[in-house]
Amino acid sequence: MLTIAITGGIGSGKSTVTKYLISLGFVVIDSDEIAREMTSAGGEAIPYIREHFGSSYILRDGSMDRSAIRNLVYANPEAMKILEEGTTNVVIEKIEKIKSDAAKAGYKAIFFDIPLLFEKNQEENYDMVWVVTADYNIRCQRIMLRDNIDSNLITRIMNKQENEAVKLNKADIVIQNNGTLEELHSSIKDALIDCSLL
Repeated sequence: MLTIAITGGIGSGKSTVTKYLISLGFVVIDSDEIAREMTSAGGEAIPYIREHFGSSYILRDGSMDRSAIRNLVYANPEAMKILEEGTTNVVIEKIEKIKSDAAKAGYKAIFFDIPLLFEKNQEENYDMVWVVTADYNIRCQRIMLRDNIDSNLITRIMNKQENEAVKLNKADIVIQNNGTLEELHSSIKDALIDCSLL
């Protein structure tokens, strides 16, 4: 079974790539979704968040206050480290279990959407790495439209991520996402052919 990690900087268009792969019948596991489940009401990370950050970072419904945590950790490296210690390792363990189950079930390939693949030094855990990339200004525009956050926070988030040139150098396949949706779909199909999956 082929395990393929899909990564790229914020605003590069990873979710657009994964949605298209799903429409083609491929299985895509979203590492952020696993993390979201852990920090939702009743999630296994909530006691850890409450203990290390306080009840003010827990919303009335019992879930983590994502906006407050995001503002905190991107301004405070130590807080980021504490948050990751309580969540990242559990996510990695869950992903390894998914890989094992998929292999036993006879899947030909399974994709994993992992935004911080290189930052967490996880690239060696996958057979291939696809990096989705786009020009800086295009990424900024997408993020502002999607998340309604200001350019200063976008800059802080981008600065926490691996340098784009380093990502591209480590990639097995690079998918450019500066053009139309049709052009992106064509690039994805070319990548699947290169991987002998189409």
